[in-house]
Amino acid sequence: MEDLKNIDLLSIDRNWLMPEAGRILISKPFSGDEYFDKSIVYITESNDKGTVGFILNKPVLTHMDVQRGGIKSGSWNLWFGGPVRSDYIYFIHTAGPDIIPGSLKVADGIYWGGDFNMVSQKIENGELNENAVRFFLGYSGWEKDQLEKEINEKFWMVGKLEPSIIMDTDADVWKEAVKNLGGRYRVWENLPPDPLLN
Repeated sequence: MEDLKNIDLLSIDRNWLMPEAGRILISKPFSGDEYFDKSIVYITESNDKGTVGFILNKPVLTHMDVQRGGIKSGSWNLWFGGPVRSDYIYFIHTAGPDIIPGSLKVADGIYWGGDFNMVSQKIENGELNENAVRFFLGYSGWEKDQLEKEINEKFWMVGKLEPSIIMDTDADVWKEAVKNLGGRYRVWENLPPDPLLN
């Protein structure tokens, strides 16, 4: 049995899952990183050129209305996807390429991008709700070998979440992801934003 006295409960042991599209990255708590501290990143693409994903648990302190031809301030949730191209809106959805042309399949039931005007039309018509489309300001990106280096340095743990949790804007994805890791990582579930405030 592991000697708990000798375990750093905030450290990461590599779990050897590959950072593939459809999986998540769970950051080390209290890393001090401006963008990724206590983040869950959904990977939408990973290949020999690099990796792209979106932070699922960093809401932007504004909302938006989605309309054909553009976006204006309103009631739709907007999430900070990452520090790259943070002046652009990106989205993932459950509609697929038959409904949203140009969509790219990420994993079973989840797609990335496509015709924004079609998404706007489907939202206006009430055919897509907030659990069918998630909008992000910017994205998270890593060049070839950069993410693998950060995983080896134990900044990230690679994990999995059900598509329904990925798309549920009310879900606490941090708790769900940590719960799936199990073991000693369960102590991460209720960590405060700042340990000095506890």
